[in-house]
Amino acid sequence: MDKDGSIMLDPALALKPKTLRVRVSEGENIIGTSRLPIESDADDVAIEKTIQLARDSLFEEELYHEMSIESRQLMAYGVEYRDSVIHVKAGEHSPKKLLIDCIPRESSVVSSQHHPHDWLAQNVAEGLRLLLAHEHSMRLHRRSQMPPPLTGQKRDTPPPALLRTLLAVFKHLEGVDSLYGYLETVAKTLESAGLSVRLETTREVSWARLAESLKISSKESKSATDRLLDIFLKPFDGKAILTLPSLTSAQSEDLTISTRTLIGQPTFGTEHRLTLPPSLVSDLRLFRQLKFSTVEEVTSYLDWVVSLHIAHRQLKQDFGSRATIKGNDSRITILSKGSKNSPAAEYDVMIELQNGELKATAIDASVVELPEDVHQSYVWTGQGEAKSLTEIIKSWVG
Repeated sequence: MDKDGSIMLDPALALKPKTLRVRVSEGENIIGTSRLPIESDADDVAIEKTIQLARDSLFEEELYHEMSIESRQLMAYGVEYRDSVIHVKAGEHSPKKLLIDCIPRESSVVSSQHHPHDWLAQNVAEGLRLLLAHEHSMRLHRRSQMPPPLTGQKRDTPPPALLRTLLAVFKHLEGVDSLYGYLETVAKTLESAGLSVRLETTREVSWARLAESLKISSKESKSATDRLLDIFLKPFDGKAILTLPSLTSAQSEDLTISTRTLIGQPTFGTEHRLTLPPSLVSDLRLFRQLKFSTVEEVTSYLDWVVSLHIAHRQLKQDFGSRATIKGNDSRITILSKGSKNSPAAEYDVMIELQNGELKATAIDASVVELPEDVHQSYVWTGQGEAKSLTEIIKSWVG
């Protein structure tokens, strides 16, 4: 005790507190730094504050220690541990990296300089702290449950999913944002060509249903906070529905793309699952479901399927008996309306959707020589083209 009876902590027993620091780098430049606590004078710190600093420092050191162990299992995902700093790539195609280390609080100098990505570094730091706090809560919850049967085999306790969750969030958002941006471009292009389409996207299904899920009572006696953080430890699921023009108003032509991300078994990354409507499967003789590992693969297949749908179904309906399908590509043969001066001729109309642009090309089937056989071509880019696809083709073939 000191002279007034309050408790003092022996300076020899006081440990130097530490804190977690997250920085965002791009090349050699630091473009974001998490906020560091301002350290007050050690002589003026009360005993309660000293104990709180020691507790916070222990939590920060445990967080860094768990991530250091976890980083050894994630080298395949671009995670590196060098010079006591954990390097994490902020996305597969992103030039940014996260630099995570643990530094003494007293050595942290709070700079007045602001970086454009300070928000990202701060969000990552707070998110990692929440995940470790959730792990502590789940350990307490598991200890309160009925223990599992005794066994002679040693049960492996994996480290908490801290960096894995961080990688999954970055990878999932990068994948769905790239895919949905492309789908929005395609939908806009098809609408400019006079094709009625509708697009619905959800970046993460469980996040969208979060309010409803928290209203449901939990049988496991988990708090709303723990149930909220449980969502981030499960596979992330995004969903996109592209509704194509239907030949009948009774049934819609929905292309559904489910995007699942999990850094662990059985996915180990992002997987895109495309489900075609039954009518397209039967008419175009395609598989109902297909799986893709990259956005480039699924968008390339989507371009081909939509081109087939327009040529084999939409144009076939518009031109009726005058239209004939002779192959498995996105080509349809249309017989022109003949007259006294010009007999009827066959035109091969090719539909091609690529890079967000729709191109229609009409070729006179009776002409074999190149390049004079190209009759007409037109491209829709989604920039408000005035003429529809059907109008353009009718102006070519009559």
